[in-house]
Order: sequence, then C-alpha cells, then structure tokens
Amino acid sequence: MTVDVVLLTKNSLKPCLKECLESIYRNVPVNRLIVVDGGSTDGTLELIRQYPNVEVIDDSGGNRATARQKGIMAVETEWFMFVDSDVILCEGWFEKAVKLIKDDVGAIWGVAIPVEKHSFNIVYAMSKFYRMSIPDLLVKQIHSQRCMTHDTLLRTKPLKDIKIPTDLHIWEDDYIGKWIIKKGYRFLKTKNPYCIHHVAKNLRGINPNEYILNGYIMHKYKIWKLRQLLLRFFLVIPKSTWIYLHTRDFTATKIQFLNYILTMKGWLLYR
Repeated sequence: MTVDVVLLTKNSLKPCLKECLESIYRNVPVNRLIVVDGGSTDGTLELIRQYPNVEVIDDSGGNRATARQKGIMAVETEWFMFVDSDVILCEGWFEKAVKLIKDDVGAIWGVAIPVEKHSFNIVYAMSKFYRMSIPDLLVKQIHSQRCMTHDTLLRTKPLKDIKIPTDLHIWEDDYIGKWIIKKGYRFLKTKNPYCIHHVAKNLRGINPNEYILNGYIMHKYKIWKLRQLLLRFFLVIPKSTWIYLHTRDFTATKIQFLNYILTMKGWLLYR
C-alpha cells in the first residue's frame, strides 16, 4: 500500500521543512509527494525537488482552502496523507496508523505535540489544570472538537466530491473532517502515531486581523455557537491567569488572552 502525500507550502523552509520531508520519506510509503505551493520565493521548491516522485501544483494567490481542495483533487491513491510543513512525523508513523484502519474509519489524525516554548507552556499549564498528560489533553480537545490535519491519513473516496468554501483560510481542516463524518465515517484522533509541531507563537507575529477574521468565520460557519462564545468570555481571565501562575511565561499568557478577546470580537462582528 502506497499513498499520495499532500504538502501545503509557502516560503516554508523554516522552521523545519528539511526535517519534515525526511520524516515523510522515512516513515511513509510515498506514491507521490503532491506539493501545493502558494508562491514560494525562499528556496522551498528547490529543496523539495531534491526528493523523488514530487509533483508541484501552483496555488499562488490562493489560501489554505484552495490549496487543500487542489491537493485532494490531485490524489490518485485509495488513501492519502495531509502533512503540514512545520511538523516532524514520529518513527513508524504509517505502520502505526494502518493498524487503526477499519471499514468505518475515514481519517486518522495523530496528535500534534508543540515544541515551541510559548505554545508548549499554554498546553503544559492546561494539562496541569485537567490533570492529564499533554498527549491526552490534546486528543481529548476539551471545549473543542476540531478535526485537524497536521499529520492525517484520509480515505480518498468520501472526499472526491468535497467543495471547500474558498473563504476558509482557517478551519478548512475541520470542514474536511466534518465532511468525512457526514459521509458516515469516523475521524479517529490518536496519541500514537503523533507528530512534533514546530508552530511559532510570539507577540511580534500576532496579527489582530487574523484573529478577528477567525472569529468571523467561526460565527458564519457555526463553529462557535453562543454557548461557546460565552464560555470563552468567562474563561479568558482565569485561563490566562492560570497559564501565568504555572509557567511565568508572560508572552504565552498574553497570546492566550488576545486569542480569546480578538476571536470573540470577530464573532460579534459577523452579520
């Protein structure tokens, strides 16, 4: 069994593209690496083309929704993988995932463990609050049941008629997962296999408009209903305080605070 692997890129050399590619070819029986690129100029494509069986699809001017749609449409194998360019797959990823395949399974997502300091501290603090290990917390997704695609093995058949809304620059992964569920399949979330996630979070990189647009989309597509909005409203201060008390990481605390406040603002702006 070989699988197509879909990788979305746009100036993705950092933080770990080389390590990501090596982990794919070491741990997955790759039929083709389908790279959907948003117009990279940093050497991303030059690095990728050093690997075998690569097909590059141009998506300059697109977003994550259009890129994932093009990737899905290009797939030719019965199962395929989405792998994000900022993750590193665990050893034996594919061997562990195929053991979970059943007739009613449509996707298998391996938990993405953050290693960047501020992202890790947010998760670490909440694992202390809920008295869970970090992998258990991330799989359980308390107060959120988002389907994600950092490192996900997907059944191709139920996705061939999907039409991802083009304004889903974020949450397109959840749309894909919910589509699979709507087709009658299960979307499995597992601690093993897993990936290491090098997502970068810092105050300098925060774009308030991105958070606001995120909230707008969450209202438009009913990802957050009023109950979820009110829950975040009441949690924003205590959750941010808890993170600071357990990590002394002011940046992580402020990121969490701004995330909730700006996302709520976007939700309320939807008309």
